Amino acid sequence: MAFDVAQLFLAETDNGLFSVVLHHEIGIEERLPAATPAELLIAASEIDYTDYRREVQRLWDEHPLFEERLDIPVADLEDFVAEALLLPSMLQERDPVSFFLLGELLHRSLQMKDDGSASFLLKAGHQILRVLREPFRVQTYLRNVLEAAFDGMERSSQQERFEKLKQTYPDVAQLCDPALLDHMPEGRRVFSAHNLFGLYLLELALYFQQDKQRIARCDYCWRYFIPKTKKVTRYCDRVTDGQSCKQRGANLARLEATEKDEALLICKKLRDRMYSRLVRWQDAAPSERDRLIPMDYDDYDAWSENARLARMAYLQGDLTAEAFLQKIDTTHELENYEAGKAELKTEATAWQKQVASSWAFDRESFYPESIMVLDTTSGKKGEWEILTRDELLRQVQEGHQSLREKYRKD
Repeated sequence: MAFDVAQLFLAETDNGLFSVVLHHEIGIEERLPAATPAELLIAASEIDYTDYRREVQRLWDEHPLFEERLDIPVADLEDFVAEALLLPSMLQERDPVSFFLLGELLHRSLQMKDDGSASFLLKAGHQILRVLREPFRVQTYLRNVLEAAFDGMERSSQQERFEKLKQTYPDVAQLCDPALLDHMPEGRRVFSAHNLFGLYLLELALYFQQDKQRIARCDYCWRYFIPKTKKVTRYCDRVTDGQSCKQRGANLARLEATEKDEALLICKKLRDRMYSRLVRWQDAAPSERDRLIPMDYDDYDAWSENARLARMAYLQGDLTAEAFLQKIDTTHELENYEAGKAELKTEATAWQKQVASSWAFDRESFYPESIMVLDTTSGKKGEWEILTRDELLRQVQEGHQSLREKYRKD
C-alpha cells in the first residue's frame, strides 16, 4: 500500500482471521494481531476507558477555556491544546486503534482556520473535546448494537440475530448488512475504514457473514463470549470473584429458579401485604385504627417466623405447594390453594426499552453521578436520600441484569 495520508484498514489473513492495519502518514505500516470478527468485536467492547474518560471530563469541567466570559485569551486555548495532546498516550497500549485515529483527528482539528469570530477559540476547544471523546462515544454505540443483536438471542441463528438488530436499529443494520460484502472477490480481502465506528461496522458485517462462531452473553458476569460448541451455553470460562462463571452461575441459577415458583411468589405477596398493614397500623392515630386490620410488630414477627419455617419445609419437599400456602394464609387472604409453576411473560424491561430508543444512548451522560430523591415507600417515608449513578442503574436494570448483579450482597 502506498499512501501519503494516515489510513485504517481491515485485512484478511488466514482461516477467517482479520488484522487491523494502521498506515501512518509517513509510510510506516503497523499490523495488529489477527483475530476473528467476533473476537475483535468483544475485545473492542471491553476496553476500559474509565481513567481516560475521567481526564477528558476534567478538562471540560476545570479548564478556564470553557469559563463563561466575554473575552477568551489565546493563551487559554494554547494551554488547553497542550493538555489535550497528552491524553491520547493513555490509550497507546490498551487501544492502539483509537490512539492512531486520535493522532490523525487532532492533527486535522489543529488545522482549523481562524474565521475571525469572537467564538473561534471556544469552537476550537469544543472540536478538540469531541475528538477526545470519540473512543468511548463509539464504544457506547458498539455496546448498544451488541445488546440489540445478541442479548437474549442465545438460541437464535445468525440471521435471526441480524433481523433483531435490523428491527431495533434499522439504520445501523443497513450499514453492516453482510450482503454488502457479496460483491467482494475471493481471496484475501482488504477493507478501508474511514473511522472507528466504520471499522466496527465492517467487523459486524463479517461476523454476520459466517456461522462458525457466535457471540453469546454470560448470564453470570454479563460479558460477551464465544461458545466452544453449537450447544446453548449460558456461561463463559472467565474466573470472576475467585470462581468460574460456570460454577457461580449454576449455583445462582438454582436460586433463581425458586423465585419463579408460583407458591413462593404468592408467599412474597402475602409478606408485602402484612408489612403494609403493619406500617398503616403503626402510622395511624388511635382514633383511626378501628377502620384498619390490627397488625403490630408482635403480630408481624409471628407471621414472618411461621412463613419462614413453612417456606423452608416447602423447599425441602416436606410440604406440598397447597399445604405450604394453607400454612402461611393465617388471615384467610387466598380464595384457593392451587399452585403450579408460574410462566412469566418475556417482556422488554425498562432498560431494554431505553437502549432500543437510540444506538447512541449513553448511560454515563444520561444518569447523573448522584441525585436526591424523596422516600415515599419505606419506613423512612418523607426522608430524603442520595442515590448514586450505580444505584439508579440498578433500579432501571432490575429484571434485566446479570446473576452476579442480581444477587450481589451490598
